[in-house]
Amino acid sequence: MEDMNKYIKKSHIKKVEQFNEELRQWSEYTNGTPDGEAELYEDINTPFTLSHVRVEDGCLKFTYDGREESENMLRKDDDGTIWEPDGLDSIPDYIKFWKACLRRAKRYWEMDPDSLDRMADGDEDDIEDAPD
Repeated sequence: MEDMNKYIKKSHIKKVEQFNEELRQWSEYTNGTPDGEAELYEDINTPFTLSHVRVEDGCLKFTYDGREESENMLRKDDDGTIWEPDGLDSIPDYIKFWKACLRRAKRYWEMDPDSLDRMADGDEDDIEDAPD
């Protein structure tokens, strides 16, 4: 069986490994779920848990809200050439999104409960993400 991960850029696999370490530390710091999931936020009203991000068989695999998910990271041309696309739904895009969600979770963690309640009720603007 062909090793599909050889078509994934090594720098992208490194990004996954680095993010996993950040995610592990955050889960440990916040006493995450027993299976190591950490709570992240897409926005104040959309929390989710994430853990175990990995590249396997050319796919990005992860546990999202307790479910194993898999996203194919490779494309195949008509001539059979296999390649990893850049841009939308690429490994860096996923990692960038999850890092933004992690930054948001860290900010929310430091806020007082009353401010969080006001944000959730829409009385305050959501916290803007700082650029990478």
